[in-house]
Amino acid sequence: MNNINTQQLPFNITKHGNVSGVYFNNILENVIKLIYYKKKIKVLDFGCGYGYLKKKLRTNKNVKVIGYDIVKQLSDINDWKKIKFDYFISTQVFVYFTKKKLNQLVIYLKKNYPNVKVIITISNQGWLNKLGAYILNEPEAHTNFRLTPDQEIEIFKKHMKIIKKKNILFLSKMYLLKFK
Repeated sequence: MNNINTQQLPFNITKHGNVSGVYFNNILENVIKLIYYKKKIKVLDFGCGYGYLKKKLRTNKNVKVIGYDIVKQLSDINDWKKIKFDYFISTQVFVYFTKKKLNQLVIYLKKNYPNVKVIITISNQGWLNKLGAYILNEPEAHTNFRLTPDQEIEIFKKHMKIIKKKNILFLSKMYLLKFK
């Protein structure tokens, strides 16, 4: 995993450092609070990156996290469409999608996983986010975005109902959604 050349990628894969870890761990803790795991469940971590969610939940015997990332070396599976899951979780990934691709993904989920719960985190892309990227010397953190936060959530709201919404440190919004 460590020998992945992230400089050649058109997007940023986040490594949780000391300061940025506070923010990203806050996101993960809030994701975990939204998962109902009194029974055995499967979670698809879509855009899993370095697998931080899986690491946080590894001791929970009722939750199996399956990581999928466009970077094959980071994925547990080659094709996420070939597995069953109860939760579809994605943190700050869809910003790199086009409107058409994100809409297709949501329609695919609705058709093939109508009972899935979806948890997404959308970056606010505001001045505070940009300041954080500057302070943390992460110049690539907010580049190559294709969608605004409003565009992302509007696509989801076309097909889904928001169950819960939470502001994450004024940097992101987290949503728990289900299909209408």
